[in-house]
Amino acid sequence: MTTTNPERRSPIIPGQLLAARQSIGLSLEEAAKHVQVEPEELARWEKGVAEPSVEQLWELAELYGRATDYFLKRLPPPPARVSFRLRNQRTMRDLPLETRKVLARFQELCRAADELEELSGAPRVVTVTPVPKEEDPDRLAQHERGRLGLGDRPIRDLRVLVEKQGVRIFEIPVRGEGFSGFSWWHSDYGPCILVNAGEEAGRRTFTLAHEYAHLLQAHLPHVCHPEALIDKADERFANRFAVAFLMPASDVVNTFKSKGLSGASLSTPQLASLARRYGVSLHATAIRLEELGLVAKGTTQSLIAQWEASPKFPRRPKTAPWRRRLGESYVSLARDAHLEGRISVGKLAEYLGLPLREAIALAQEAKRQGHGRG
Repeated sequence: MTTTNPERRSPIIPGQLLAARQSIGLSLEEAAKHVQVEPEELARWEKGVAEPSVEQLWELAELYGRATDYFLKRLPPPPARVSFRLRNQRTMRDLPLETRKVLARFQELCRAADELEELSGAPRVVTVTPVPKEEDPDRLAQHERGRLGLGDRPIRDLRVLVEKQGVRIFEIPVRGEGFSGFSWWHSDYGPCILVNAGEEAGRRTFTLAHEYAHLLQAHLPHVCHPEALIDKADERFANRFAVAFLMPASDVVNTFKSKGLSGASLSTPQLASLARRYGVSLHATAIRLEELGLVAKGTTQSLIAQWEASPKFPRRPKTAPWRRRLGESYVSLARDAHLEGRISVGKLAEYLGLPLREAIALAQEAKRQGHGRG
């Protein structure tokens, strides 16, 4: 323990220590146990009458899922209220600690993106705005597709489309019984969405559309699992919006008929082909076919079971997992900031969550290829 020197101003902001602990629902006693100090000592750090050593500060950063500079700046607070749409989980403390740290990591990425945009001199332009509370999710989906000029065609890359509206999107793996998505409209960072990177691609697409609905309706920050607590009105609304937004009825019906498909003889490959067309899961596709009366209710369950039981040969990803999770727009911001001399390679590694050696290799490759706006 290092006691604060009254003749020296400490760079640590006590309020940030407190905010970081409270944001992931840890009690004073729980946090103190993790960093192996007495609760009274941690309380002294949070009040500013003493401060942790450098090593202890690193331990706190790791525990709270924050970058160390989080404790050195006065930053916007996390959301005061979060709505948990999960089975048997109604507060932050109901979530496993590792899951709570995922939410903290997401907040840090939103902050990092905001910092990078400020450094670039090109702040994000938000074109999406919350709409008046809409009672009909199908009508809202149709309106939003019209606003975006989509017509009835499938959306080829939902993430790119939503990011162009000024929404920050990140993917982070959530292990165990976690959640599918989280969304909030931050007073400083704007609209932000987190998607569970551990789920398959079709599920991630549906989750993104689901969370987009929450933003459009200006709902409270939501931690969601689309299949949980569907008795809640806002969750039913978001699910219904996602279905109509991703799979417009006219295109589904026309495609089904133009391909000569039959509800009585629909095969697993045919169902999978439709799912690929809309970038969603077989389950979501089956629900849409049933509600449109193209197949009888309950008849697709056996097809989904067959697909799940069949051997899978995963394709090699086109991009590294870490790039997909961060998104190309964010990676480009960080890379260009380094190439233009605005951040060090160490800071580049921190922004991207990469080992220093990999960050150096990325910067060297970008330089060879002539990236950067300078």
